[in-house]
Amino acid sequence: MYQSLLFLHWKQIRHVLALLVVASFALPLLAVHGLGSAVPGMDVPSLEAYRFVSGFQAWLIFYPLLAAGIGITLALSAWNWDHQLKHVYALSLPMTRWEYTLQKMLAGATLAVVPVLGMWLGSHVAVASISLPEGLNAYPNELAVRFLFAILLAYAAFFAAAAGTVKTTLWVVGSILGLLVFGAIANDVLGYYVVYFSRVHVVESVIQWMAYAPGPFEVFTGSWSLIDV
Repeated sequence: MYQSLLFLHWKQIRHVLALLVVASFALPLLAVHGLGSAVPGMDVPSLEAYRFVSGFQAWLIFYPLLAAGIGITLALSAWNWDHQLKHVYALSLPMTRWEYTLQKMLAGATLAVVPVLGMWLGSHVAVASISLPEGLNAYPNELAVRFLFAILLAYAAFFAAAAGTVKTTLWVVGSILGLLVFGAIANDVLGYYVVYFSRVHVVESVIQWMAYAPGPFEVFTGSWSLIDV
């Protein structure tokens, strides 16, 4: 059954996945483009290393965004044909609902490996195409592993949300956004009357806890540097 679900998912998403693989392969190459050429007046190793790191920083935001996009695309496409067929196909199978869901999730997670391989190969090609200054190191394997974990985290979160109807997914996402907005407004209003809330921002603290170490989404906000000290 796993093979059938994997084939169905692959057949439905293969064209989009091919574009995502190309983007994953090309991103490290674009990030290091121009960093291998010498710059007049930058013969000092520390200045050259600083140029490498600063030139790479502008591309860091695209790595977690691409990982999140791949995870969300895999998650939404995993349930697409079920919603189109009103879940009749799943109910007709000689297996429990949780077994079907687990195998479907594993099939999508398997497809996540494809763009990760693209990122891994692209990172190694990018590193091989430049000459690193003294004091800097390349981390293509570590970057690929972080890319994989970020994809799987986004995939798992949206896979659970997309398991219901589109209306349910919109309600869940809308409710979370509404709570964040309402919580921020309520905090500001309470801060006007209570001094404690003027110093403590609950929503901001929750976001900080979720997005940074040791929060569950720290993988998106951590270091995405292919080249670092």
